[in-house]
Amino acid sequence: MNWLENMNKANERFKSQVDENLLPVNREPCPYAVVTCMDPRINLEAIGIGPFAPTGQIDSHVRVIRTIGGLHDIRSLIIGIHLAGFKEIAVIMHTDCGCSLALQKIDTIINNMISNLTGTQFESVKSIVGEPFEENLVDWLGAFEDPYAAVVNEVENIKKSVFIPKSLIVHGIVYDLATGGMDIVINGYEKG
Repeated sequence: MNWLENMNKANERFKSQVDENLLPVNREPCPYAVVTCMDPRINLEAIGIGPFAPTGQIDSHVRVIRTIGGLHDIRSLIIGIHLAGFKEIAVIMHTDCGCSLALQKIDTIINNMISNLTGTQFESVKSIVGEPFEENLVDWLGAFEDPYAAVVNEVENIKKSVFIPKSLIVHGIVYDLATGGMDIVINGYEKG
């Protein structure tokens, strides 16, 4: 059975157990959002965002934006702030992040691009990223060495964006995969 068939089978099981009256169909306002990495090892229960119940309902309305490395996507933030009403955002990066691995293995990424893309595609990538290619690719990917320094940088980048109101509160947190603990690197309530 392939992945798509597995998803379809899982959906059939899900539909047989949910209570359609409990499914979160209506939008619930919530001024809070989390920007975090797409890595499935980040357990959002560690910060109070529980999973869906087997019957389909949710107990948290916090918006979750998952991206590589927990790097913000400005389009998501614009819609979230100016339509959904975000007032406060927590940027949560984590230990052992793929963005750190990407920095260490940039040669592997480049070699895999060369192997997996046509020559024309790879030349287009090089044109988009620019020269010096390897150095620019690291920057373009947002690869970083230290999640603690990266979360500080990310909070600063969000706060200085012209799309972001000065009133937005932005926190910076690093989640430790090995302990399940979180370190508050930037407390957005503190002005400074």
